[in-house]
Amino acid sequence: MTKYNTSHLLESVVRLTSLRDQHSLEICLIKTLQELIPASRIMLFAISGESDRHMLKLLVEIDPNRSREAGNGSHIPHCVEDDPDLLQCFTTGQQLVATEEGAGVRVMHPLMGVNGVVGFLIVRNDSYIEKDQAVAASFLNIYQNYLQLINDNEHDTLTGLLNRKTFDERIFSVMSARNAGRRVSDVKETQCCLAILDIDHFKKVNDQFGHLYGDEVLLLFAQIMTRTFRDDDQLFRYGGEEFVVVLKDVDLTIGLTVLERFRKAVESYHFPQVGAITASVGMVTIGEQDLPTTVIGQADQALYYAKENGRNQVCAYEQLLQEGKLTSVAPAEGDIELF
Repeated sequence: MTKYNTSHLLESVVRLTSLRDQHSLEICLIKTLQELIPASRIMLFAISGESDRHMLKLLVEIDPNRSREAGNGSHIPHCVEDDPDLLQCFTTGQQLVATEEGAGVRVMHPLMGVNGVVGFLIVRNDSYIEKDQAVAASFLNIYQNYLQLINDNEHDTLTGLLNRKTFDERIFSVMSARNAGRRVSDVKETQCCLAILDIDHFKKVNDQFGHLYGDEVLLLFAQIMTRTFRDDDQLFRYGGEEFVVVLKDVDLTIGLTVLERFRKAVESYHFPQVGAITASVGMVTIGEQDLPTTVIGQADQALYYAKENGRNQVCAYEQLLQEGKLTSVAPAEGDIELF
């Protein structure tokens, strides 16, 4: 049986709760468990719903030789419904121990969210040791509680989207990593687009119907964003009636298509009491050498043009520049501040 050093356990808790972003927290959780309990394999999964099936996304995996963020290792389930044991764990929300012939045991710990199970911690080993799995469950609870604090700090209270503070941190860190030639998990070599979305005549909504209905419009607008864009895209409430979306792995043409689909979804939606509203969108592709100030400024120029020339439309900075409708403004030398 594993002997636990109280000081080591406390140090592990301190290390876990010293982190400020979800991905680092996930890696630290799994590495901590690797240090504390014997296991041949430890995996952390998230669940994403697609129609009536619950797909599994491997977040972090630890085996005796290495750790990785994700992988295509053997015996990794792809869907909750395809694995009877996982399905039972998902349905009951209780830890499940499964004995596998010739492969020891697989212990499944459910990761709980507000509306049920949102992921799994899976520990494989030669045998089941209750005390070790109790430690794993305790650290999983610490991870869940602390992750909730991080999420509360990163998200807008009204809409549930990422907030302005988080946008400032993420856009600057990602683009700084690009400029320095470093590789980070969020950065890929393919193009990305950034768009600013603005609700047209939102002040009139507040003035005519009151702030309660104005807040409802903001909430429903954010829900349309969540339905329209992909899980990998990053959605932010930028401030007031302005929102930002970062579209990953798309070029200008695809970005325009996706944003036009969103614009039409807003235009066709009936907002209670208020009725129809529209949105104007300014977008730009993110270049490898761009500064955050440059990208935001260009998207804002495109948005301003859209609002000054009829509203309810999507305008791309590059197209406006090519057509001579905008003039490129070079950023000031040494200008590295976001705002």
